Amino acid sequence: MKKGAVAVGVYQPLFTATLMKDWADKGLSVFSMDMLPRTTRAQSMDILSSQANIAGYKAVLLAANVYPKYFPMFMTAAGSIAPAKVLILGAGVAGLQAIATVAPASLYLQQKD
Repeated sequence: MKKGAVAVGVYQPLFTATLMKDWADKGLSVFSMDMLPRTTRAQSMDILSSQANIAGYKAVLLAANVYPKYFPMFMTAAGSIAPAKVLILGAGVAGLQAIATVAPASLYLQQKD
């Protein structure tokens, strides 16, 4: 990038301090979205909450894919299949999204925080 360029993204500057120093020495302006304050006024720019929300949803999908049986309860002429029992650890942003994803399937849901 040219001197004076502006970069906006997720750079985790606390973990990539040497890279940030190199970019600063080259005259780049870097704005790392993961460093924005998590306040009400900055909520629309809070990428940590939005990514945690997606992670909670994806965690349920991955669990359902790996689980050898069906997640929801099925009732057929041949009988019924009991719903899966799901334990969700944590009730932060990701945990609440996982609960919201699991709940419509009428599963046995237990949450621990």
